[in-house]
Amino acid sequence: MMGLNLDEIISQIKEKKGLSEDDIKLKISQKRDKLSGLVSEEGAAHIIANELGIDLMESIRKHGLKIVKLKPGMRVGVTGKVLKCYEVRSFVRNEKTSKVGSFLMGDDSGLIRIVLWDDNHIAKMENGEIKPDTILKLGNGTVKENNGYMEMHLGNFSQLEINPEGVEDIKVIQRPDSSPGMDAEVKFSKLSEVSAGDNLTVYGTIVQLFEPRSYEGCSECAKKVIEGKCATHPTATAKKIPILNFFLDDGNAGMRAVAFRDAAAKLLDLDDEAMQGIIGNTPAFEEIQKKVLGTQKVLSGRITSNELYNRNEFMVRDVITMDPKEVLEKIMK
Repeated sequence: MMGLNLDEIISQIKEKKGLSEDDIKLKISQKRDKLSGLVSEEGAAHIIANELGIDLMESIRKHGLKIVKLKPGMRVGVTGKVLKCYEVRSFVRNEKTSKVGSFLMGDDSGLIRIVLWDDNHIAKMENGEIKPDTILKLGNGTVKENNGYMEMHLGNFSQLEINPEGVEDIKVIQRPDSSPGMDAEVKFSKLSEVSAGDNLTVYGTIVQLFEPRSYEGCSECAKKVIEGKCATHPTATAKKIPILNFFLDDGNAGMRAVAFRDAAAKLLDLDDEAMQGIIGNTPAFEEIQKKVLGTQKVLSGRITSNELYNRNEFMVRDVITMDPKEVLEKIMK
């Protein structure tokens, strides 16, 4: 509800009303009993907060949500640290030249790609105001899902504040393009304990690997093309975008996983040209399959819910290289 879990609601009630946690939990229990158990603990906590005159949305409006709480369709804000900036690109639409910029941003719960459409925001990327390690407070952004990855799009009515007042630093769950061994905070998650929406890092064994499928996508943004052309990048070429399905087992549970684009090639230890070469080439794939089955990998990504099959799936964002000794130390913790 509203992106707040039970612990966060209790914390707000404690902070704003001075009640003890035991008193709050008692009120929640009494409220559930009064409503014949027809509401969850979280729902009852929302009711208690409203009865006490606490505006739970105030914190969200002021600080935004944690990245891990973002869901497609939300129009909300988020505060985080820029991790990696991508090239600003130009495109022509309706005979007008426009620009789009993007960067990767993180907080202590997850990572998300931010897409800029407003010229004033894009100018801040071009002049170097937005760069790695910059703290940003974003508002009124639209959350979308693209191939299993969360994106927040900022338009003309969105807000972007650089180094916002009161935010000194943000600890990030994991920096991209670096070994997680550089960050002592990174821990391996257990597949048996994950939920849809979780951003995580997993160490597991590839126990089944399916022949890659593909779709015709834009060479710039990888979105599907129509009649060979991308609506955003009409001058870009079309290429086969790989989709690799496999089963991962971490010793606690198994889960179907999906890797797209660069992550698919990295999982198979192939460059882009070699990856393109095995798409639709069963004999070539089977040779790679023999080498990959049974190998252990460190993977980062996001858990999504496949409602059609009523199961969770692991959308792989990256394949991480780690020292085996370091992996063992983390597993033993």
